[in-house]
Amino acid sequence: MYSYNNFIKRGEKMVIYSFSSKNLQKKDKIRFYYALKGRDGKSGIAKKAKIQHIGKGVLLVPYVYDEELTQFFRVWNLNYSKRTALIDEEELHGML
Repeated sequence: MYSYNNFIKRGEKMVIYSFSSKNLQKKDKIRFYYALKGRDGKSGIAKKAKIQHIGKGVLLVPYVYDEELTQFFRVWNLNYSKRTALIDEEELHGML
C-alpha cells in the first residue's frame, strides 16, 4: 500500500466520458462505432488517442486527447458527459 502523496506523484490525468448513441439511426450507429474503433476494431480514433472502452458507453481518455474527443462527439451530435480523474499509472497500465 502507498500513501496519498505517492499516488499523486504516480497519477496520470485522464478524462472519463459517458455517452449515449441511442439518438442515432442504426446505420449511423454503425458508422459511429467504425469511426470510434475502426472497421477492424483497431484503427479508429480509439487507437490513435489510446482510448480505453471501460464499459457500455464509457471511455477512459488521456487528458491530452480531451479536446479531440469532445470534437468527435460534437461531429456525431451525441449527448455525453465527462469527468476528469487522476488514475494510478500502475493500475492504468494493468488495464491495457
